[in-house]
Amino acid sequence: MPEGEGPRVTHGEIQAAADAKRSPQPAAHAALAGLLAAQLADAPAAAAWQLIEPARSVLLLAHEHPDPDTLGSALGLAHALAPLGKRCVVACADPVPAQYHAFLPGWELVVTELADERYDLVVALDAGELSRFGALYDRHRAFLDAAVILDLDHHITSAGCGQVNVIDADSAATAELVTLLLLKWRAPIGLDAARCLLAGVITDTRAFEFDATTVRTLEVGAYLVGCGAVPQDIIRPVYRLKPLAKVRLWGLTLQTVQSAAEGQVVWAALRQAHLVAAGATEDMDDGMPSYLIDIEGAKIAALFKEHRDGTTRVSLRTVAPFDAAAIAAQYGGGGHVRAAGCSLALPIDAAMAELVPYLEAVVRGADR
Repeated sequence: MPEGEGPRVTHGEIQAAADAKRSPQPAAHAALAGLLAAQLADAPAAAAWQLIEPARSVLLLAHEHPDPDTLGSALGLAHALAPLGKRCVVACADPVPAQYHAFLPGWELVVTELADERYDLVVALDAGELSRFGALYDRHRAFLDAAVILDLDHHITSAGCGQVNVIDADSAATAELVTLLLLKWRAPIGLDAARCLLAGVITDTRAFEFDATTVRTLEVGAYLVGCGAVPQDIIRPVYRLKPLAKVRLWGLTLQTVQSAAEGQVVWAALRQAHLVAAGATEDMDDGMPSYLIDIEGAKIAALFKEHRDGTTRVSLRTVAPFDAAAIAAQYGGGGHVRAAGCSLALPIDAAMAELVPYLEAVVRGADR
């Protein structure tokens, strides 16, 4: 070894050291599992298990226009229940966006149509109304209206659509709630389940940034990382990598940004013509509402998205003290305090003319 040089360290040794740091000691991991399980009340967990335990065939529903929380919760629960002898099918009215394929193991098994309706139990995830499951509900309304349903959700506006509803607004993501339930049931969380559940937690908190993030949320994330899930595998494709068509779509849409109330209200319009011009797909607006709320001085941000049927979807983001879910509820929508949405049966220009003055009034009211 040349004088003055330390021992050489290979890339493999560096990677092994990094993996060792990521893997907790078994005793500490088990202790964290116990602490987390104790933070969920016994009664709702027991009521949910009374439906899960006897079921042999389980249909897990992710809501339409899926995000990683609804998909990750459904897939994570399916991965965890399969070793317990359950036949699990995950269904969603819309295909899994290509952006999510890299970090949601099992995405290719998600179906958009039911081959049959022979299920002992339906688990509805990340939504409290059957209408949120879109075309699947429309096509299988009689079955779903009569089915035994367990509803797992974390939205404060959720009414619940099941015989048993476990709605925990203290969870920053439905995936956080599902993780707690699995720990409460002492069901093993393998690598695939952990990756799916961590995807839900990370994306519903914007990588633990939103103020819905609690100590428990961080502990759930730590537990899932201890199961082998890697945050970078989710954060990079969601928040860093962007297809060229998505960049072009954002460029066109961001040219429409407007503001009111001295910059406290900002909004943009994503039109069908933008999708065509950019060669983009419908799901490539994800992340744009959060980008808008990061504009300096913005308190409420709205992305108005024109749909082909002439209606408009509005995605809202807020900072304290403004409540996005309360705003969306005024128009029949819902969601989180900081992120929510609603649909208006209006063309996009009429929707903006309807909603923007209301957003201004909300801000002005807080200024008084």
